[in-house]
This record gives sequence, structure tokens and C-alpha cells, in this order.
Amino acid sequence: MLFKYLPDEIFQALAGSNRQLIEQVLIDLADVFYDYAEDPIKEKSTIVESIEDSLHKMDMLSWQEDHKDAFDSPKTIHEYALRIYHRLVNTGWLVEEQELYHISVLMSPQISMLLKALVEISRHGKRNYGATVLSILSNLESVFNHPKERGVTLNQSAAACRDFSAHLNQILLGIRGLQRELFANKDPKAIVAGFFDLFVDGILIADYKTLKTSNNPFRFRRKILELAQDFLSDEDMFSKISKCYADQQVISFEVARAMVESDCLTIIQTFSNIEQRLERIDEYRYRLEKRAADTARYMDSSRPGMANKIAGIISEAVIKTQLPVLKNIVGCRIVGMESAAAPMKRREPPLPRVITPAVVSQGALSVRDSNRRFHEARQVTVAKLQSYAQRQLGSKEEKHILDFTIDSVEDFVCFDHLRYVGSLGVNAKQIEEEFDVTFTNKYVDVHDFIECREFVVCRRSKVC
Repeated sequence: MLFKYLPDEIFQALAGSNRQLIEQVLIDLADVFYDYAEDPIKEKSTIVESIEDSLHKMDMLSWQEDHKDAFDSPKTIHEYALRIYHRLVNTGWLVEEQELYHISVLMSPQISMLLKALVEISRHGKRNYGATVLSILSNLESVFNHPKERGVTLNQSAAACRDFSAHLNQILLGIRGLQRELFANKDPKAIVAGFFDLFVDGILIADYKTLKTSNNPFRFRRKILELAQDFLSDEDMFSKISKCYADQQVISFEVARAMVESDCLTIIQTFSNIEQRLERIDEYRYRLEKRAADTARYMDSSRPGMANKIAGIISEAVIKTQLPVLKNIVGCRIVGMESAAAPMKRREPPLPRVITPAVVSQGALSVRDSNRRFHEARQVTVAKLQSYAQRQLGSKEEKHILDFTIDSVEDFVCFDHLRYVGSLGVNAKQIEEEFDVTFTNKYVDVHDFIECREFVVCRRSKVC
């Protein structure tokens, strides 16, 4: 029996003439009893005050007398709250416990589960695929790394896969039902409002846009399938997970092996055919969006209701043998193929192509390394200048310009900048403190490299 754990009168409150008031009160009471940080047993005054708060939020209060009620209609908010409270107690939603003059109120576990399920159905919040897929992958990796201690989390991953698969079915069936409802409606405003209220807010996936990007949550699908298949193929891993199942759930080893195999197959089946199911959902989504876009386009035209009139004419032309007379439809031009709006083209996914890694030739690598070394050699640093000057002077106290040697690009760059050591700024202060450069008015040619003023480099310890 589906309702053997529930009172027989449980749904009378939701089937009566005052069900709108009671529904709003139950939704707010769900938050009161779901507060896990507090005691689940509440004071009667607390529940009555919560019902009063719910009634204050409603625009209009109207109590319809049922044939079983022999009381006068309530006049105040407090009377409304007491009437609803007793209605919930009599139908089994709330349970009273009295100790002397003290009355406590609680909600049985079965009723609490029922109310929670009804509230979730009414709210129907969006799902986040990325969080679901990542949680499944995290659990499977935990099982792979610690099969003996955390193998039972495989069962949680399988349960998440079943819930995930059921949600995909709900989306598909919900879009199909919404499509039939919108296609049967001829009111443009109702079509556009229904598209945004029922589809965008109620059915559309929270992270739907990411399914078409590189940050796709299903990019981990291959890793999930590999882990699930490894659990089945590796006998040692399979036995360890089965042993964890048997220990944690207090079942036999044979039953545990069957459960592990069933959970792995559930994960594999869910993520193997995910692309086909998403393509079907995308097909219905495309039809809905096209219908809503066409409707919005007609609503934006200068003749509201033109689409319905044209649809009626076409329907009459199909049923009757003679064409209907066009009256008050278009004043200037006849309706023809040019009048129809061009349908939106659906974006087709790009064709698959084989990605091959680009191979860089050794010659290109050699040229790149040579250019890098050349640019590094051209860079002037204080360490290079200091090393060049110390190497040229050696043990001498001074050295003439013609006695300097230039054996490489780095030597030439250092020699060229050594003349301007006084204008290199703060970074070259330590070179100025160690060496002094004295110039004359004579120009000399240095090793056929450069022609410059004659100078002598001497150490600071010796006055030049």
C-alpha cells in the first residue's frame, strides 16, 4: 500500500474548499519543522504564531464553511490561525502531545517526508549539472584510492546517477508537455509568458549554457566511465569494494558483489548514453524557443493578432473548397510566401576532426635558441659590466682603451657601455665606486670595432 503509513484523512485538508489557505500554511510550516538546529518538538503557541504570520502575508482571507464544521466563520487572524491549526491536527498533519497543562506539537516522520516531497515538487528548483557530475567523480576517485574504507560511497554515486537520470527524463517530458500546451494556445501573450515562466524558470537547467562551452561539466564523463569499468574489470578492487559493502551494510559477501556490479552498471549506463538524451532535450528546446521567438516577432508588429487571423484563413481554406474572401487583413499587399517570416536556422555542431600534435623541426628550435641566446647576450646588467672590467684589469691598477679585448658580443656590449658607466643611474653605483673612467680629447679606433674617445680605466684605490 502506498499510504499505509499515513492517516486516512491526510488529504482532506488539501481537498477542501479552504485548501489555498492550508497550502500556504503548510509551505511555511515546512521551514519551521525543517530547522534542524532546533528541537523538532514545538510549542503550540509557536505553531499558531507561525500560522498567523503566514496569513498576514496573504492578500485576502476567505473561509469557506465545510459541511462538517459546526462553528461560526472566523473574524480575526487569530481565529483563522486556530481554525487552520485544528484542521491540521484533525487530519493528521500535526500531532499534539499533552503533559499536564503543557501542549507540544510535532510532525511524524512519515508526514514530514510527505510534506518535504510536496514542497520540492511545488518549488521545482533548477538543478546544477556541474555540481552533480563533480560529486559523482569525487566519490568514485575516493573509492579508487581507498576501496576498503570508502568503497560504500560507490552506492551513493549510483544513487546520484539514478536521480540525475530521472531529472533528465523529467526535463524531457516537461518540455514535451509544455510544447503541446503552448502550441495549442493562440494567445501570443500567454505563449511568451508561459515560455519564460514554465520553461526558463521551471524546467531549464541552471548551467545549461556551460553545456556548449569548454567548461562543460560532462568533460569528466570519460574519467567516470573509466573508473566504473576499472571497478568491474579489476577483481582485487572489486573484492575490496564488495567487502566494504558487506561490512557497512551488514549483508553477505555475495549480495554485496551483486550490489557493486549493479551500481557500476548504473553509472556506466547513465553516462554512456548521455549525449543522445541531451540531443533530444536540445531538439525540444529549439522548437520551444523558435515558437516563442516567432510569437514575440508577431506581437511586435504593427497589427496585433495578424498571425491568428492568417492561421484562421489558412484553416478555412483547407476545410472549404473555395477560397475565403480576404477582408480587413492587409490593406495594400496580398498575403504570400514573401510575407512569411524566415525560420531560424539551427546551429549544427562542427564535424569531428582528428587533432594531431604539431611537430616543430629541429632547425626551428635551433633558430629559436640562437635568437634567445643573442638577445640575452645583448642585455646589459651590472654583474656583466663588473665582471668584464675585473677580467680586463686583472691584477693591474689601470688599463688603456686599446689594451681591452673584445672576444664576443657580450664583450662588445660591455665595452660600449663601460664608457657611460657614470650615466647608467643608481644600478651602476657599485661600478662607479670600484672603477673610474678618465677621458682625453683624442679619438682612437679600437680593434676595427668602434671609434671613440680615448679613455683609461683605473681602480678607485689608485688615483688616475
